[in-house]
Amino acid sequence: MRCLAWVALGWLLMASAADGQGFGRNKVQYAEFAWRKMETEHFDVYFFAEEEELAAYAAQMAERQFADLEKKFAHTVQRRVPLVVYSSHIYFEQTNIIPNLLPEGVAGFTEYLKGRVALPLSGSLPEFERVLHHELIHVFTFDRIARVLAQHGVLDFRPAPLWFSEGLAEYWSSEPNSLGDMIVRDALFARRLVSIAEMYRIYGTFQMYKEGESICHFMAARHGADVFEQLFANWWRGETFGEIFAIATGESLEKFDQAWQYHLHKRHLPAIADRDPPSELATARTQRGFNIKPEIVPNDSSAFYHFRNDQGYTQIVRTRRDGSEPEVVVEGERLPVFESLHPLSTRLAASPDGKWLAFAAKSRGRDHLYIWDLEQKRLVEDLSFAGIVAIASPSFAPDGQRLAFAGSDEGGWTDIYLVDVTGDSLRALCRDIYHDHEPDWSPDGRHIVFSSDRWPGGRRGRYNLFLYDLATEQISALSHGEHNDRQPRWSPDGKRIVFSSDRAGAYDIYALQLTGKRTATRRLTHVLTGAFDPVLLADDQHLLFSGYESGGFQIYELAVDWADSAEVSYQRVEEAQAEPWSLASLHGQSEVASQPYERKMSFDIAQGQISQDPEFGTSGGIQVALSDVLGNDQYHFVLSHIAASRSGFFDGLNVALTRLHLGQRLNAYWGVFRLNDRFSSRFGRFVREERLGAHVGLSYPFSQHDRIDTRLSLRHAEIDRQFEGRKLSGWLANNYVSYTHDSSLWIPTGPLEGRRYSLGLAQTIDFKTSRRFNITLFGDYRHYFRLSQRSALAVRLMGRRSTGVVPEFFSLGGSWTLRGYRWRSLWGSKMVLYNQELRFPLVDRFLLRFPFGAMEFSAFRGALFFDVGNAWNSDFEQWRAALGAGVRLALGGVFVFRLDAARRTDFKSIDSDTRWDFFFGWDY
Repeated sequence: MRCLAWVALGWLLMASAADGQGFGRNKVQYAEFAWRKMETEHFDVYFFAEEEELAAYAAQMAERQFADLEKKFAHTVQRRVPLVVYSSHIYFEQTNIIPNLLPEGVAGFTEYLKGRVALPLSGSLPEFERVLHHELIHVFTFDRIARVLAQHGVLDFRPAPLWFSEGLAEYWSSEPNSLGDMIVRDALFARRLVSIAEMYRIYGTFQMYKEGESICHFMAARHGADVFEQLFANWWRGETFGEIFAIATGESLEKFDQAWQYHLHKRHLPAIADRDPPSELATARTQRGFNIKPEIVPNDSSAFYHFRNDQGYTQIVRTRRDGSEPEVVVEGERLPVFESLHPLSTRLAASPDGKWLAFAAKSRGRDHLYIWDLEQKRLVEDLSFAGIVAIASPSFAPDGQRLAFAGSDEGGWTDIYLVDVTGDSLRALCRDIYHDHEPDWSPDGRHIVFSSDRWPGGRRGRYNLFLYDLATEQISALSHGEHNDRQPRWSPDGKRIVFSSDRAGAYDIYALQLTGKRTATRRLTHVLTGAFDPVLLADDQHLLFSGYESGGFQIYELAVDWADSAEVSYQRVEEAQAEPWSLASLHGQSEVASQPYERKMSFDIAQGQISQDPEFGTSGGIQVALSDVLGNDQYHFVLSHIAASRSGFFDGLNVALTRLHLGQRLNAYWGVFRLNDRFSSRFGRFVREERLGAHVGLSYPFSQHDRIDTRLSLRHAEIDRQFEGRKLSGWLANNYVSYTHDSSLWIPTGPLEGRRYSLGLAQTIDFKTSRRFNITLFGDYRHYFRLSQRSALAVRLMGRRSTGVVPEFFSLGGSWTLRGYRWRSLWGSKMVLYNQELRFPLVDRFLLRFPFGAMEFSAFRGALFFDVGNAWNSDFEQWRAALGAGVRLALGGVFVFRLDAARRTDFKSIDSDTRWDFFFGWDY
């Protein structure tokens, strides 16, 4: 038995970002921030110098929202709330507050260990305010529940179901909007609406958020606005949300669920009378996967370019209009150069001569503007600009030598920029706080149309269309109203602008024609769900758009009848207001002083453990983790004790301390330890080992996929081999260096596509005599060949070799290495292993029903495998091999149930005995 000290030390090393022998993508701190702190009545606001104006706005908005939530919850949060602000999502992704890699869809988070709230500005100040409001509702919800439970002596915390906590945060932070209605309406008509009882099936998805919001709206309408206060006040009285809901409302959750679904049918069914799904009014040009943002290349009417995500990675592809298989142009998310293609926030741009394609992508901590040669199929320009962090929606000028794009600076403010294709003559058009984006250059080169919140309704998150005159530098408002006009594109002849708008309650495609000081706007679609990203073909009689249907996006082609004069509206073109709203009008003129950030450590976790073994006695200990509010500096401490008897207390004492520095690109850690262990050797003999020493390590990530690690440790080891009647002791120095790559794509049971590999060298030296104890080489290569949407062939080749006076020993056997052989039954200083495994779906939905409810598992998969390898010391004997089949069942996180049936083979025959391997863990 290995005792608690070793378990704890392993936890410490795994927690380290500098663990050089583990796979996983890297969180890279590309930027070094000069952090500051701003204190208000209830908040500690953390920000860096370039975003001080944004932080002041956030501080004032947070206080205003805090006062509002005190009334809604009839409760006040008595602790100070840490609020960490980032001026860009790219900076937000580098946060160390939580260890997870943050996808672009995460607009903010609330972390419960320290109660921290973190969020970025993604261009729109009203949206930033809404997300802040959303996250503060989480703070109040958690605190309200905890206070009620504590007041009534309930010791176990009873969290709210995620659909309710996220739904309430959406309900109270914003009004119903067209996007939310689109998600729910589509789920209803596509028969994908999930009941409250089965909400786990869409756990964490955008549909869950929007269904939860809809439920909360209906809950307030049915039981009154104070229903949520009644729920929280009665939280201590029930163990499940269903019980709490019945106590607070007098209605069962099941009956309420039925009433909610009936309400949705009554509300949305009438829409089918004059609206159709995209597939009914247009021709689908893509069939599978996620397809958006079509772009037409001049002089090529047979095809179009767009973003596609078919199997987990985003690509830029060329799709023919005849429906043939798309051609991949640019592979995204596999290499540092195209780490993210931002398909949701940007578009593609073809040059007027059809030779080039411009697009934005993230690379090494900031966005770049790339120009791709379509004929030569290579990159011709890689443009990045000092001070500009995020780039979106490029558009070529008619001469093909200039580009317009939306760019966000280090302070978070977005503007329209112009630049030569060589990267020279960068120029910002407006330089203000408004969210100017989605520019499109007119065919005559005189104007740029864009979408913006630079009008009074923009304060409420509404976007209209604006026209920038490049000669006079004047801005005119082409539309104005309490709706959202987005994604404008000029027609090839420059007579019209097509765009997407929700002015009729759902996002449809419209065309705007400018005649003097008046616009004529025509509605082109009546879509049941939503239509986006319009672009007219060269013949001016057809357009492409992205349509939402059955939970996904496809690209559709629509024939346009310009002779149809129905549904035409007229508006005057007006000069845009110079300052329709401002930061001062949002948060007042009061200023909040700030000071440099001072690191203060506080607890993340503190827990204890005790165990009893009849042979080795009692062991127990505690684990403590501390960090600063930004998560950049961390301490991990372990104290444990092994007691075979009451005497010799200090002989059984174990102490380990590790210090992590994660605030810079070069991650560093150091630690000290004193570890005492008793265990049975692989030969079943008793061994006592004591280690005293220190270690230091460095980890340098080149990108999200690649890093190099090194570690040096110095320890005094004393090993008592009682079965041999001898003791070994001495000072040992150990160091290693490794290189790791991981570009794998995962599903709940493990990797499905991509590569992972690690190469390294380690050595151990007797510090006193400088004699080398051992030197070890190790390599691990894994490749996952995607065969279909959900099937793959996984291959692994792994080798270890250690030489020296006291070599390292490696083991094989068991579910994770060589199946068909007992766990760690093969030992040696040399080891080679080859695995080949076919992974495929077995059962899509696996439902178990019990008297108290049902459990559904969606990731139930099968495997066919062949393993071959061995571990040996002096002379290689023979290959050990086995083949067989297995099942995998994802239970959540690392808990993947694995059951393998294997039969050994000598390559001449197959053993008749079946050996079973049972394990919990991801596939290799």
